Parts: sequence; structure tokens; C-alpha cells
Amino acid sequence: MATYDNAYSQFVAGAKVLLPLIAVALLSTLFLWARGPAEPSDLTYQGIEDIAREPRVTAPAYAGIARNGAVVSLRADEIRPQGREGGAGTATALRATMDMADGRRIEMRADAGTFDDAARRAALTGLARVVTSDGFEMETSGLEADLAAGEIRSTGPLEVQAPFGALTAARMSAGTDGGPLLFSGGVRLVYTPDPAVPEDE
Repeated sequence: MATYDNAYSQFVAGAKVLLPLIAVALLSTLFLWARGPAEPSDLTYQGIEDIAREPRVTAPAYAGIARNGAVVSLRADEIRPQGREGGAGTATALRATMDMADGRRIEMRADAGTFDDAARRAALTGLARVVTSDGFEMETSGLEADLAAGEIRSTGPLEVQAPFGALTAARMSAGTDGGPLLFSGGVRLVYTPDPAVPEDE
């Protein structure tokens, strides 16, 4: 009986040491399987240097109320400051919206541009597109938007699809003194009658 008690005590003492070791080994194996093989990082040392050399702001957004009562907003995919002091910067995928006091909405977008936060001015460069809530769709070589004043003007000629036809013009402005769209400079209109309105016999 004494021999049995001695063997049982030795078994219990050994189990107290062995079982925790087995548990630790199993948990370590589970963690290793869960983590899987390490994947190389996409961010290299050169990438960090590039970011430090060329700081940028991703998904910037600006919103405010202009002096003429328009609610303005601006977004971009990315803005890179042009100087160490910040302020002005080059932007990619620039999008701006103006909700005018008369209820009309003007939406602008371009693949590239600049934004000066201090002056509250944006320039949409390259092919810029403009869409208004009252049915005008325009393309031009550039736009300038004064977000503080709530004013827009084109920097090049425009091709316009209007509710009443198609037109071309050298310049376009909107929001000046709270006014509507204004086309000027060699305006040419091709009028398209509304088929729903019968012509007078």
C-alpha cells in the first residue's frame, strides 16, 4: 500500500510539472498557426523618405458660407503643399460644390488643380467639368473658384449643353453679386426646340 501511495504521489507531482508545459506548447503552436508567415511590408525606407520629403494631406475637405450666402465645399483625393509654410498646394481629383442662395447648385470637378487655404481660392486645371442643378453641363480648360466670395469664372472657352440647346462662349462667370450664370465673349447658341411644346401653325 505504501508503494502504491508513493507511486501515486510521484505521478501527481510529475503531472503538476508536465501538464502546464504541454499547455504552453499547445498555446504557442496555436499562436504560430494563427499568425501565419510574415508578409513583407509595402512601406519601405525609401517610401518613408519620400513622404518626409514631400508632405501631403489625403482626403482633405473644406466647407463654409461665402459672402454672397452660398454654401461652398471642396474635396480632393490629395493635396501637396507648395511651400514649407503650407497654405497653397497642388491637388488631385479636385471637386467643389456651391449651393447658391437662389437654390441653384453648381458642381465642379477636375483631375488636377490648386487650393489656397489662406485665400480660400481654388483653381481647377486641365479639363474641368461643371454641372448645375438647372440643367447646364459645361466643359472648359480651367476654372477659378473664390470660395470666400462664392464666385466662379472660367479661364478658357467653354462648350455648354443647356436645356434649350448647345452654346459656346469665351468666358463664364457665376455668383458675382449673387447673380446667375453669365456667358460672354463670342457666345454662339444652337437652339433646340422642346419637342413637347407644339409649334404655332
